[in-house]
Amino acid sequence: MRTFALLRVAAVTLLTASITTLSGRASATIVVNGKAVSAWPESELREPTPGTALDTVGVPGIKLFPHPSGVVRGLTILVDFSDQAGAYSKAEIDAWLNTQGYQRFGLTGSIRDYYLKESNGAVDYQNEVHGFYRAKKAKSYYQGGDGYERADELWSEATAALDAEVDYSKFDNDHDGKTEAISLLYAGDEGTFGKGLWPHASASNDQRDAVRLNRYMMTAMDDQPTNYVFAHESGHMLFGWPDLYGVGDYSIMANRGANTNPVGVDDVLRADQGWVDLVDIQSTTNARYEATPNGVVYRYLNPARPTEYFLWSNVQNVGQWQSLSGGGLLIWHFDRSINGNDPPQTLELAVVQGGGTRQLSATQWPSPGSAKTDFFAKGVNTELSATTKPASRWNNGSASGLRIYDIGASGPTIAFSVGVGPIAPAGEAGSGGMGGAPGAGGAAAPGGSSSLGGSGSSLGGASLGGASLGGASGSGAAGVASSSSGAAGVTGAPIPSVGGSINAAGSAGNAVGASASSDATGCSCSTTPRPSSSGASALAFATLLLRSLRRRRSRQRER
Repeated sequence: MRTFALLRVAAVTLLTASITTLSGRASATIVVNGKAVSAWPESELREPTPGTALDTVGVPGIKLFPHPSGVVRGLTILVDFSDQAGAYSKAEIDAWLNTQGYQRFGLTGSIRDYYLKESNGAVDYQNEVHGFYRAKKAKSYYQGGDGYERADELWSEATAALDAEVDYSKFDNDHDGKTEAISLLYAGDEGTFGKGLWPHASASNDQRDAVRLNRYMMTAMDDQPTNYVFAHESGHMLFGWPDLYGVGDYSIMANRGANTNPVGVDDVLRADQGWVDLVDIQSTTNARYEATPNGVVYRYLNPARPTEYFLWSNVQNVGQWQSLSGGGLLIWHFDRSINGNDPPQTLELAVVQGGGTRQLSATQWPSPGSAKTDFFAKGVNTELSATTKPASRWNNGSASGLRIYDIGASGPTIAFSVGVGPIAPAGEAGSGGMGGAPGAGGAAAPGGSSSLGGSGSSLGGASLGGASLGGASGSGAAGVASSSSGAAGVTGAPIPSVGGSINAAGSAGNAVGASASSDATGCSCSTTPRPSSSGASALAFATLLLRSLRRRRSRQRER
């Protein structure tokens, strides 16, 4: 360890005994000053932007992890040794990291492709490649030692040697005086777990070009490019994500289930980043929804402690998830107060296995890392509630009140219901996206139950900021006046709280007599709207409200 000030944080990727087995299970540990911890220190994760916190969720503007966005510039330093030359060229490495649609070495995309896809275009991670730098000593020297002190030595040696060539300030993307992404890619294989140059993410206090060379990572070139380790360590480095022991193959931050073309980022982390639309289900929700892969994800917060919640989405074993053993609704249980995944203890982030076992969360490196019975779907498990196994309890044993039931067959679209059931017919209390209590404007409009704020949910019950216009998406329903019953009007469904879409489907001409088949979040709230004499005024109000919400959406994107 260097004698000058250095914060040593190593997140190490652990394989099984045979390093050469590309399908081997992987997990990791995070080491601070030689001791294993569950996550990065908060001092390394905090962002300088106002309104940011690391221990609170469910509040607008509050973040759990760092949120780099747009073009994120990284630096990759290539290092080789007198006893180990690189197996492929600088040009090939540049192509592997940066070329969109990269197809060599059996890969189905570059590192840039990976994060563009997982972020739905929000993060364009581009690497500037420098080197090769020939290390002063043989690789066998740097691979020795008791821990990572010789990796520290190589890091300082290489960054100092390239100081005249590299402007390190270019990689301070948010201009906070610290770099976000410097990768050291060294020739040869990974070596020995827990020491030397074993792949890890770290942080330092080294200063060059008026910036701190903050978070960085090291990994091996091996004999051909593979995406798992580089994407995994970049997850630590760029976003501050922890290693996820005990969740099998369901995240890039977990097992090395597929080395060449790894699985994606789990939807808990994606929702925190704002990469997917998020709908918060309330205890009063009584509705039916449809979930699609890479579509809306659903969350149910603990009202007494919103740092604990259930989150679920449709995950299918296709594309980047093709290595999984099945598909369906994948349900997660997140509890920030636990602060770490340390099987067999209760995990901060755990998969709620549809089969009712704790096979994943009880084992640090579960094998197999996925099973058909991990999902909820028709033919496996069609309900999660207080009386099922597994049950929808909070980690302190108390009832959550969450019931997800009547889950359909696994496929590109999975229907499911939430609430006490059954789903109320159109025009009755409880109908509509969220089934809230009547609020302002709840009086019945002529010829119908209520065109604004009627039973089911309302301007008062679900608030303007929590409802979407036009209860149906692309089904012909439109505006507040699409239904006088309140079932598919202003309150058809909540606007997703993170990066959510605002949809007023159909057209003004369809304001009366339209049929709502699915709302903006995929809620299949079947309605039979009746004409409303207040349709014209309601539609005018809807138009004004939609414009206001779109402006708010635009401002959120600009921030």
